[in-house]
Amino acid sequence: AVVSTQSTGDGDEMPTCENCKKRQKCTKQFSIERFPPILVLHLKRFSEVRYRTKLSTKVDFPVENLDLADFSSSSACPPQYDLVGVSNHSGNTFSGHYIAFCKSGERWHRYSDTSVSSLSKSDIVSSEAYVLFYERKR
Repeated sequence: AVVSTQSTGDGDEMPTCENCKKRQKCTKQFSIERFPPILVLHLKRFSEVRYRTKLSTKVDFPVENLDLADFSSSSACPPQYDLVGVSNHSGNTFSGHYIAFCKSGERWHRYSDTSVSSLSKSDIVSSEAYVLFYERKR
């Protein structure tokens, strides 16, 4: 799954009951009513634990057929998306460089400051992916 539809509130995250004024364990669930034509997903790449560090965990995201039916409030038209762009960050929290991977037609390209080159589909998913851009299928 791309994101969690449910989360359990524990500890400081537990809401306070309006009636008894005590913190209560809860489960919250989110669903999406209308999906956008372009979906932008921001991956958490920086941690604030003690000091700011970059997280380099590889997130395995789909290049084609991202299915968000589990997050839809309606089962009428399950939304599916194809990846059309990735913003990548290389470096650390103090210094770095952004490189874009973009789809044009059926081909992928790597865009850096002064150069553009072809890119293999197998190179798109990396530990430097930072922002994902998906286009809804029609």
